[in-house]
Amino acid sequence: MTKPLTTDEAGWVLQRPTVEAGLALDESLLESICQGESRFGLVAWSSTDRALVMPRRHERVTGFPEARRILHDMGWPILFRATGGTPVPQSPAVINVALALRCQVGSSAAHLEWGYRRLGEPWCEWLAELGITDADLGSVPGAYCDGRFNVRIAGRKLVGTAQRWRRVRGSRDMAMLAHGAMQVGDTPESLVDVVNAYQAAVDDPQRFQAGSHVALGQALPGLDLEAVLRGLLERLTD
Repeated sequence: MTKPLTTDEAGWVLQRPTVEAGLALDESLLESICQGESRFGLVAWSSTDRALVMPRRHERVTGFPEARRILHDMGWPILFRATGGTPVPQSPAVINVALALRCQVGSSAAHLEWGYRRLGEPWCEWLAELGITDADLGSVPGAYCDGRFNVRIAGRKLVGTAQRWRRVRGSRDMAMLAHGAMQVGDTPESLVDVVNAYQAAVDDPQRFQAGSHVALGQALPGLDLEAVLRGLLERLTD
């Protein structure tokens, strides 16, 4: 299986697993903290295939089997993830960054906000370094899997964020996994249309808006992403 990178491994590499293997990679990063094997882990990956990824509770939605067939026929098989939210497309147009830490925490609300800021604020700083002066954190009406700590460019969603927390084995410490999924290629319409196709298939009236999203390639045409991605990963190690 593809292994996560850690801080003692030189030359941050964008890994290219399948979507299924990428999700497992995130899990292995969190598990290494939970088992006390490490205190920090970081991985960046972009899939070689594509899938619509959602919480397993969607299996209980009326019409899910038919929706799964429809999406499969569209070339978007459905896979499941451990975090909550709404369906999210994964494809070669998306780069995922997962950050895992061993932490001591206080109240639930405080540590959740800290975790999102620990991931999102360095991301905004990295975008500013690339010349994007209007990056910030916040919700985006009309975006799929919206949350208070999306990374935004001019109010449009660039990065969706999620977290998981688990107890470190034999300790009162906690293991945190913070995950960001950033659209870098294709158009927002190409991914939003997939989510909306699922919404229609399960007869959910909510629809998402392409105009609420932005791809990094739109904001910075011609960017050599793999050349500058190291800057993001280095910021997340600080």
